[in-house]
Amino acid sequence: MKFKHFLLIFIFGLGIFIRFYNYENRVTFGPEQAVSLITSGRMITEKISFLGEQNMQRATSSGHYLFAGALFSYSLIPFQLLFNFDALSITFYFTILNLFTALVLFFVARHMIDETAAVYTVILFLFSSISIYHSLFIWDQNYSFLIGTLTIYLLFLLKKEYRLKYVFFLGLISGIAYSIQDLYAFTALMVFVLILVFTGKKMLAGALFILGAMLANVSTILFDLRNGLYYLKTSIEYVTDFVKGNNINVSLDYYHLLIFFPGFFLVGGYFISKLHKKSIFYGVLVVCIYIIVNLKSDRIDLSSPTGMPADLTVKNIYNAATIIVDDKPDEFNVAVLVDYDTRGHVLRYPLEFKYKLKPLDIVKYPEAETVYVLAQENYDFLKSKVWELSDCNKNNVVNLAKIGSNYSVFKLEKQ
Repeated sequence: MKFKHFLLIFIFGLGIFIRFYNYENRVTFGPEQAVSLITSGRMITEKISFLGEQNMQRATSSGHYLFAGALFSYSLIPFQLLFNFDALSITFYFTILNLFTALVLFFVARHMIDETAAVYTVILFLFSSISIYHSLFIWDQNYSFLIGTLTIYLLFLLKKEYRLKYVFFLGLISGIAYSIQDLYAFTALMVFVLILVFTGKKMLAGALFILGAMLANVSTILFDLRNGLYYLKTSIEYVTDFVKGNNINVSLDYYHLLIFFPGFFLVGGYFISKLHKKSIFYGVLVVCIYIIVNLKSDRIDLSSPTGMPADLTVKNIYNAATIIVDDKPDEFNVAVLVDYDTRGHVLRYPLEFKYKLKPLDIVKYPEAETVYVLAQENYDFLKSKVWELSDCNKNNVVNLAKIGSNYSVFKLEKQ
């Protein structure tokens, strides 16, 4: 076995270890993950939808909310059925997806550059704090690494040799990316322009690209045809609001650019391989510094979920749900007073799908006879101004059970 091959196996082993070390206590299960799972879960228990998750943070000036495409929600369904709606097990799929992307990235880099550059490219991906971070929670953006890698590779192949299948697959992948994140429309346009530059048969290439993109979004197209073009009109209105400067929520964050990260890793791997060819010492030195810097990042926590209280692991959240189930409630609702999601989606998901006990809707707190609350053990309910608790008797709060070292499940009844 060549040294490079041994090194590659060692690197992958270390990348796997970093992701799976203390896995049960490090997986992040917050409101975003819960809402995604609830959306797809109801496609199983209620009815299939042609649209995906509603974006509660992005709405037009007339109050119409944007929706994601349904592909991400569809992708969760098999794993929810396979793992009986267990969030920890479903997250395992995304960790494997992350590692699979590293493997694909290696073969792409080896084909596009050489094996030495491929090894360094994989090191940059596997030990990136952002890559490790995204491997430990459920999110639609986690597909971006693989989509970006495949897009770069197909453009590379198309530049070398014009084939219609490359154009079609670029359209298909761009459509999938747009279904996951509508801001990818700008990148898809860039890919479309590159295709026209690389090919002589521009009309045919353009038609094939559009056909592939439409095929990936066929569920959204069907929804619009049946519902007066709601998705299209809302998207146009949102863009118009942005252009006019209306008061809408528009922001650009790093995760909107995840699609480009494989390109950064490929370029980085190429330049480090050049250093390596001058002296192995320089290549190894750069990589060691890179790994140390990334492992010290705030995005990596080897003891608890990143961005969440240490006690609120997936296991503890599911334990909190079982405490509510054991209390045998009727006409109840749930709240979580830990983060911005006071309406308790992290409890709603296991209660509704794992334990088949559905709380009242998120707008029906006044109708609830009982509200179960996951909060810090010393939370002062008498001073609470949370709307979800406004109709509850805060003078008679029952602490049902402790969760971790700092949190408890409380029971509040209607006044």
